[in-house]
Amino acid sequence: MNSEQITAFLQEHWNLLTLAVGIVLLIGTILNWNWLCDSTGKPDSHRYSRGSRRFIFFLLGIVLIVVSMMSWFL
Repeated sequence: MNSEQITAFLQEHWNLLTLAVGIVLLIGTILNWNWLCDSTGKPDSHRYSRGSRRFIFFLLGIVLIVVSMMSWFL
């Protein structure tokens, strides 16, 4: 596939991508994945603790799943 075909596919099926990312974020926060929740070495890592990062990513996952589902039903 070339980049034009990939772009056309993602423009047509963007809700599948948002659903997949939302599910990965939810699973990552529930299972406490290090690559998602660890703040070591990140810029401004002192601002947010691991728990607050998990909460933010959890909310982001919920929002992405809701937006994806709303696009299918509306």
